[in-house]
Amino acid sequence: MLGTEIMGFAVWELAVIAAIYFVAGVVKGGIGLGLPTVSIGLMAAWLPVEQAAGILIIPVIMTNIWQAFFGTAIKLVVTRLWSLLVAMIVGSFLAAWLIAGVDTAVAAGLLGAMLVIFAVLGLSGAQFSVPVAREKIWSPVIGFVQGLISGATAIFVVPVVPYLQSLNYASGRPGREDDPTDVTRAADETMQKDALIQGLGVTVLIASIALAIGLNARGELPLSVVVPGAIGTITALIGMVTGRAIRNRMSLEAFRRWVLIGLVCLGLAMIARSVG
Repeated sequence: MLGTEIMGFAVWELAVIAAIYFVAGVVKGGIGLGLPTVSIGLMAAWLPVEQAAGILIIPVIMTNIWQAFFGTAIKLVVTRLWSLLVAMIVGSFLAAWLIAGVDTAVAAGLLGAMLVIFAVLGLSGAQFSVPVAREKIWSPVIGFVQGLISGATAIFVVPVVPYLQSLNYASGRPGREDDPTDVTRAADETMQKDALIQGLGVTVLIASIALAIGLNARGELPLSVVVPGAIGTITALIGMVTGRAIRNRMSLEAFRRWVLIGLVCLGLAMIARSVG
């Protein structure tokens, strides 16, 4: 039975993928992000990064559609971050062209490095603040760099997550701080929180769609990823519900710290394997 294959995947592989996406869903349900980071990191332990990225597409798109559009700040997010999103798409397509034919060990090592950087930043408690007037400069730069990284590794967290967390959504365009019609400014605290969560959702959603297009252009998005992708979506959603329950019983900071420690270990193992 374990040797049976379904669309090119052994039953044991599908079972492991289901378990991985359940764990990744628990993390996302607990801390609000991390589904691509955890799932791609764990799958790349035995699958080529490109194949793991292909499986990732369906779960990450489905779980982020809700996060992107359920809230009060979608207009604010799109108006404020459009240049970041456009630059990210360009960077993703460029990365897809640049890494075509690159040794998978190099991609795995880069993925491991991104995991370590993200986790160390989180554990350090480093916080950044970007003035509204500087966003016109930094948004396209961050978006392009994020596109290059996500296009090469399917990791959507560095540098865009720290950047989004550094924005002051309570302030709008310079000179219109008190203008109630300014759509770039959050009207209340609820909208400020929604702006961060929806900003993350929109960013990951757009990046994953760009990644899917890039993978398909390189012929690395076969129909065989539909089955593991569908299984991963179901178990990820179950994991998200479980993660919320765990978050309600456990300190959010403790839960987040253990997740980040695990990512450091996983990233270091991937780096060691890629250079070994």
